[in-house]
Amino acid sequence: MVKVASIKNIIKDLTPRQQKTMRSHARHHTLKHMRSMARLMSGASGRKRTFAQAHTIAMRRVGKWVDLQQQLHWLKW
Repeated sequence: MVKVASIKNIIKDLTPRQQKTMRSHARHHTLKHMRSMARLMSGASGRKRTFAQAHTIAMRRVGKWVDLQQQLHWLKW
């Protein structure tokens, strides 16, 4: 969903391996999800997280909440 070029500045603080993984991961997720993951992986939130840990946390904070809100919206109609 996100163009790889749009996350260029977001992933600059990550290792080369993490950057490569994030570029391929960006095709499937929103920019908000990618920002959340990069922040967690770079250690800006206190401690550095692995890719899998950051993805799980970002899905809880960003991904699933958005999906739940959309489902609730459609249930009302």
